Amino acid sequence: MEHAFKNAQVVTEGESFLGSVLVRDGRIVAVDRGAGGVGEDLEGDVLMPGVIDLHTDNLEKHFFPRPNIDWNPVSAAVTHDGCCLSVGVTTVFDSLSIGSFNPAVARNHDNMIRLVDGVLAARDGGMLKGDHRLHWRCETPADDLPDRLEQLAGHSLTALFSLMDHTPGQRQYRNLEKHLANWSANGMSDQAIDTRMAEIRDRQGRNAVKHRRLVAEIARDRLAPLASHDDEDVAHIDDAADLGATVAEFPVTVEAARRARERGMIVVMGGPNLIRGGSYSGNVPAAELADADLLDAFASDYVPRSLIECAFALTDERFGWSLAKAVALVTAGPARAAQMEDRGVIEPGRRADLVRVRIAGGLPVIRGVWVEGARAA
Repeated sequence: MEHAFKNAQVVTEGESFLGSVLVRDGRIVAVDRGAGGVGEDLEGDVLMPGVIDLHTDNLEKHFFPRPNIDWNPVSAAVTHDGCCLSVGVTTVFDSLSIGSFNPAVARNHDNMIRLVDGVLAARDGGMLKGDHRLHWRCETPADDLPDRLEQLAGHSLTALFSLMDHTPGQRQYRNLEKHLANWSANGMSDQAIDTRMAEIRDRQGRNAVKHRRLVAEIARDRLAPLASHDDEDVAHIDDAADLGATVAEFPVTVEAARRARERGMIVVMGGPNLIRGGSYSGNVPAAELADADLLDAFASDYVPRSLIECAFALTDERFGWSLAKAVALVTAGPARAAQMEDRGVIEPGRRADLVRVRIAGGLPVIRGVWVEGARAA
């Protein structure tokens, strides 16, 4: 199967130019400059690589659309896939939590198995157009983490692990007073808060260190990348890097991001952080890391649409990035973090995952999506 595009603003890894792209049998076979050529006329629209999302919580929203209301997991996967494609995401790392202090119904063990098996069934049934992988977010203080990992880590879609520790008073929740104030506002008494904090700290003390080592060992055995989540300082980064982590996901301080770069880690920030103008937890703004040249990739976290907006927001006068450099944060950068050498760049030999974009009303609008050369949206 062959498909050609002409009169496109082609975004390669290092530059963008008016040109054409030829696709054959799911791969890019030629990239040429100039407005001429044959094929589908993109009318000067941007043609960029398909977006790669290393971390999205979007799948669970369709599995449990309301509290205690579950949906058919295969149907949820199909709906989620369509949502991702509609915003240009062609490779999706469905991020699911293993272990929790206070697990939501959607995240109990049986539901997690149903959900990931639903994604696999949807893929094998030819119902998904995007390429879906699993990103296991491992809550290291959780008592049940080893048992859950034993049953879930070996799933055939597993492609990424991350180390998490949401103990209040550090990392994402380093502002302890603010965090406990939220508990109080939700009706918890001072005594209940003290009891809960004591239990959480006890679990962290018993489990976090040994479980971090366990997750790192499993990631190595599966030849999967390992990320460290919400690192706060040099010690956090050094510990993660020594365990084999190659990705610093959502560092909460400039200090941590800088140390991650020094240790050769890929720094990933949340797209909503940039688009909303800062972290909802009060941590370092993604814009500050962009200004300091300490940013390698974005992940959508909880808003898949944020990634395509990040790619174009960084080209605004406020930042002044080139289109190629900005687009790389949602394509080539995530591909490198996920160790996927077959995608993320428009060049001969790569997968023909492509997105057509036009700016309208100051926002990027998706006008076409192709996965391995086939029209997907």
